[in-house]
Amino acid sequence: MKKIVNSNVQFLTINDDEAGQRLDNFLLARLKGVPKSLIYRIVRKGEVRVNKGRSKPEYKLQADDVVRIPPVRVAEKKHRRQFQ
Repeated sequence: MKKIVNSNVQFLTINDDEAGQRLDNFLLARLKGVPKSLIYRIVRKGEVRVNKGRSKPEYKLQADDVVRIPPVRVAEKKHRRQFQ
């Protein structure tokens, strides 16, 4: 079963505190529990956009940039049964 981390497309405006941060590190902080490989894949496929254009993971965010984050699905962890 897949868990949805965020169910809608999000448009986030970068403030002065977040400016200068790399796009991939910004997404890692925003999308908790999402594997790095999935974050790099959605950036590479163009699903994550900065100012309505595709961007590379090493792009340094600037103040007032608008970042589009798509809905992300993550597989839930299976709970192991403990034997008594």
